[in-house]
Amino acid sequence: MEKTEILMKIKEAEAKVDEALKKAEEQRKKLILDAKIEAKKIIDDATVEANRLRGEILRKIRESVEKEKGEIKSKKLKEIESFEKIGRSNIDRAVNVLYNEFLRMVEHA
Repeated sequence: MEKTEILMKIKEAEAKVDEALKKAEEQRKKLILDAKIEAKKIIDDATVEANRLRGEILRKIRESVEKEKGEIKSKKLKEIESFEKIGRSNIDRAVNVLYNEFLRMVEHA
């Protein structure tokens, strides 16, 4: 092989290497872009799912709080009714005691 032929072969090889490097760089950029797009999609999907779960958790907490509130209210209403019943009973006894005391005072007067 002559010197010029060897130089031509070297130039062709360099051109092929440059072309391969250029294609590899383009492919690297495309892969990075695709990865960024996929990562954004994953993040968006995760955000939607997180918001859905957040809403579900809040709904369950609200339901639980309302249920507990209702139970407490019912329990306290029963206590109030019981106190009211005891109070009415005590009023009747107090009226009877006062009435009897009044009668006793009138009889001794």
